[in-house]
Amino acid sequence: MLRAGVRPDDRTFPFALTAAAAAAGDDARKETHGYIIRNYLYSDVFVANSLVDMYAKSGCWNKGSDIFYRMDNWNVVSWNAMIANFAQNGAELEAIRLVKEMQNCGEFPNSVTYTNVLPACARIASLVKGKEIHARSIRVCSNCDVFVSNALIDMYVKCGRFDLAQNVFNVSERDQVSYNTLIVGYSENPLCSEALDLFLDMRSVGIEYDVVSIVGALSACGNLSALKQGKEIHCLSMRKLFDTHLFVANSLIDLYTKCGRIALGKKIFDRISNKDVASWNAMILGYGMQGELEAAINLFDLMKDEGLEYDHVSYIAVLSACSHAGLVERGKRYFDQMLAQNIRPTQMHYACMVDLLGRAGLMTEAAELVRSMPFEADSNVWGALLGACRIHGNIELAQLAAEHLFKLKPGHCGYYILLSNMYAEVGRWNEADKVRALMKSRKVKKNPGCSWVQIGNKLRAFLVGEGSQGSELELCYDELVKGERMSSAYLSWPQT
Repeated sequence: MLRAGVRPDDRTFPFALTAAAAAAGDDARKETHGYIIRNYLYSDVFVANSLVDMYAKSGCWNKGSDIFYRMDNWNVVSWNAMIANFAQNGAELEAIRLVKEMQNCGEFPNSVTYTNVLPACARIASLVKGKEIHARSIRVCSNCDVFVSNALIDMYVKCGRFDLAQNVFNVSERDQVSYNTLIVGYSENPLCSEALDLFLDMRSVGIEYDVVSIVGALSACGNLSALKQGKEIHCLSMRKLFDTHLFVANSLIDLYTKCGRIALGKKIFDRISNKDVASWNAMILGYGMQGELEAAINLFDLMKDEGLEYDHVSYIAVLSACSHAGLVERGKRYFDQMLAQNIRPTQMHYACMVDLLGRAGLMTEAAELVRSMPFEADSNVWGALLGACRIHGNIELAQLAAEHLFKLKPGHCGYYILLSNMYAEVGRWNEADKVRALMKSRKVKKNPGCSWVQIGNKLRAFLVGEGSQGSELELCYDELVKGERMSSAYLSWPQT
């Protein structure tokens, strides 16, 4: 355009800046921005809005913010671009604050505003702010917009309020994203049967599955150990050519290892041509869950030879395997290696190390590790210490761990029962009775035992004390695979 002697105007740059945001490297962004400054287009609101948007999408939120606050006048697009800039770049509180500032300046939020700010509420699990924005969207009828309703569903799911997410879902227009958001949210929590119900409902209303739908459903099957339904969804993914997608393949590994079919998981792992760290982690965790500890540790070492960098999940997997295998020194070496790689240990890493030391009888060292943690230990860490005390009969340390657990998880029955049983075993009946009395005063009840059995296409759960009928979870997939059912023999498809 420039070579042809045609002068760009304010309508040219929104498109050019969108392209510059997607370009690799900073050169295109700097050159385009420089041309705008040299030709005095900086003050044009459309060009300035596009600059804010470009820097937001490029991760340069400070530059976007500088441009926004230097603008002479703002319109609703300016505010929306700046809210998106903060929300997309980790400044969630600033994004939420800007919505209020926007209204104070006399501008009215619209559907785009809510779609931009609700993910910020979701990321920091700010239920109060999310509800306020929801109420505001209802007052201006923006909640009817499918993008806003999907953002609301996602916000409530990430805040753990599945009842509110389901309410929004029930009264809103639904698309593929609506279903996928709820399916994935349910599958990551103890509501996996609801995820599978939604997966089935998705087909009945004529909405096509995509990779996200398949991954969510496979995750739910893995958590329920619903092998038959998982195989059917695997076959469905093969028909739709999704099975070679990396996310789907990783979910299949997770499904089969959780269902005890480690050989099938390994077969899928071996056939992934572009394995990522999640593929290796799923396989290492799978071996660890099935007690093949040497295989898990060997695979962890092999991962480095393949040129992949470990992440925090990799170390959780291998530390857990070392703990169950009793490899104390090797576990310590891996933990030190993690610190040397500047991977910040989480609560789960410390819980694995406490379990490793505790199982080996190194109770003093385990307690010292808990005291030296750079943050307050959570229930995973104290629970690991209490479990080790139970194995080795260390009542004094068990008392310390239990005191913290009673504060952190006062409604968890297992900790009370464990400590009470430890007192009873050494004849300290008064202390045992006190723990039982504390449990009763807090109205904590022991969870009933539960068994699962699959009959045909239905999964039934039987609780202790129930009649022969049990409680039934409908997982019937006849309609799902009608006309698309494939024999499970296809799971051993040839290399071609």
